Amino acid sequence: MRPGTIDDTARRIAHARWLELRCFEVLGGWVLSTPEPDVKLALARQSHHHAWHAELFERVLPVANGLDAERPDEPPAPWRDFLAGLAALEHTADRLVGAYGLLLPAKLAEYDAWLESTDPVRDAPLRRWLGFVVADERADLAEGRALLHGLEAAGAAPARPGLETALLRAGALLG
Repeated sequence: MRPGTIDDTARRIAHARWLELRCFEVLGGWVLSTPEPDVKLALARQSHHHAWHAELFERVLPVANGLDAERPDEPPAPWRDFLAGLAALEHTADRLVGAYGLLLPAKLAEYDAWLESTDPVRDAPLRRWLGFVVADERADLAEGRALLHGLEAAGAAPARPGLETALLRAGALLG
């Protein structure tokens, strides 16, 4: 990911903010219908991490004369479709595979590349908040994978949710 214009930065931040809000909704939406208490607690806690990440991105969204005030916050349709498919999963094992086997690793890879490409001076506030987000994402991913491993060890065999193709089709969100 290359450093770009302030409009490019604003678009990336808006898309990341949208993604974090959607992750808050998806994980939080699964809480009531998840029977396993440890998974339920992790989803509830992590959904609030995503809400906080959205707030952090909102704080660094560039606002200046000449910026496109009508800039859409939503990413391209393939990303919306992927997350809609993820939200529709009904079984805990499928949800964990979708969230911690697909979504979070893809999101973390993009955030890592974005953080690496930011300018230490021009993007200092963004780098600070993005560093917090990346640290949270790594911890949440490790916790989610441990939960998935626990379900597998207990005999649950998660089926791949069939979202891999949708994620590949979605491509880079922040690119």
